[in-house]
Amino acid sequence: MTENKAVFTGQSRIMFILLAFALLAQGALFMRSQAYNSFDMLMSDFKIAVVLNNASSSETEDFTKKLNSLEGVSEVRYLNAKEALALPGALPEQNGFEVFLPKEDFLPAFFEIKASQSVMMNPEAWIAEHFSSMAQDAQAYYKESQAQAAIYLGGIVKYINIVLGLSAFFFLTFCFFVEAYYIRITSLSTRMGGVICGIFAYALALALSYILASPLKLAGEQGFIWDIWGQAGCLVLTLMLGWTLAKWKKF
Repeated sequence: MTENKAVFTGQSRIMFILLAFALLAQGALFMRSQAYNSFDMLMSDFKIAVVLNNASSSETEDFTKKLNSLEGVSEVRYLNAKEALALPGALPEQNGFEVFLPKEDFLPAFFEIKASQSVMMNPEAWIAEHFSSMAQDAQAYYKESQAQAAIYLGGIVKYINIVLGLSAFFFLTFCFFVEAYYIRITSLSTRMGGVICGIFAYALALALSYILASPLKLAGEQGFIWDIWGQAGCLVLTLMLGWTLAKWKKF
């Protein structure tokens, strides 16, 4: 009988394992950075339109002060009628501004609010809590689909962060036990070979990820974001894994 020979031995095994690890890490980091970027774009564009019906100039001024004092409000802008009409989708589209026709001698006052992340996560509750007590004629509108998208993206970001955190914990635990309890005399050249494999695996994974993500450039540079600190962490972990696998070799 002929003896079976291993297809991959030594550094080649380490290289394949490191390349698989680096590709998975690149995919997770890229999705995390894109989710963060999309969430930031939604946050920067999220506004609440406020209409104060039948308000005199003094009532409008007092209401503006109340808006600025609300927790979670970063900016309040008073809009003239032309600017208010240009608000896309913030006010009821089916009725236009017919519901805000002036009564007596008073005209509606229009405001645009930029709110914090905490407000965006539940704008309906925030509006119900504050506006009924501020003025009876105050009405607030926002893009519900935009708020729902932000909640969805926020959940994705939390999920990715938890998965990456747990993965890093188990990875470091593996490295610790191999280094601390696996007794094996390994030459420095062998260990450095694992590190060199880590460098090549990281470089190949980064290049492949960049090529695969290049079509996103068609959506503009905002759709092509790379996390520098995440990349640095990925490189360090890949080198650590190469260093540890060069000692372990139980595969």
